[in-house]
Amino acid sequence: MSLIAGNLAVVQRLLDGANMPWGVFAGAAAHLYGNRRPIQDVDLLIMRGQLPQVVKLLQGSGKAVQFDGQRILWRGIKIFDDLTLRRAGQTYPLLLDEPMRQRLRRMPLLGAQVGVVAPEDVIAHKLLLGRGQAEGKHDQIDVEGIVRRQKLDHAYLIERARLLNAEVLLRERFAALGLEV
Repeated sequence: MSLIAGNLAVVQRLLDGANMPWGVFAGAAAHLYGNRRPIQDVDLLIMRGQLPQVVKLLQGSGKAVQFDGQRILWRGIKIFDDLTLRRAGQTYPLLLDEPMRQRLRRMPLLGAQVGVVAPEDVIAHKLLLGRGQAEGKHDQIDVEGIVRRQKLDHAYLIERARLLNAEVLLRERFAALGLEV
């Protein structure tokens, strides 16, 4: 864990030093908001089109990174600029857009002060993915933990579902969780 912590601190300093908006997403964000399962890696979401700039920042600091054009992998840190999902002929766009940027909050994670996306963003993303133990994932458990421990902005939850082009689908999944939105 200490290796990821040190690496997260490096990335935090580089991104903040370059004045780049960014936020912790996925499981690490779920960890902060509710489900305290161990952190295996840290997913970060940055503005669309900024991955090459982040590669240059990391390489300029002497870091060897893997970059496949869609994400950066560096020692337990995964950096994305587009988490759009495509399933059954549908596209669900997920970017670090203005509503998400407005709701970023600073929180301590593994010894670093990091930007974290809102719990509503994490819930919508994880409910859309809907993966479970069969896939070795924890989406449902993460969402349940967040719902139990966070006071949610229901209007923003619906707005995020709309921005994902998944309002009908996610409203059904919200209802299954007992979220009356």
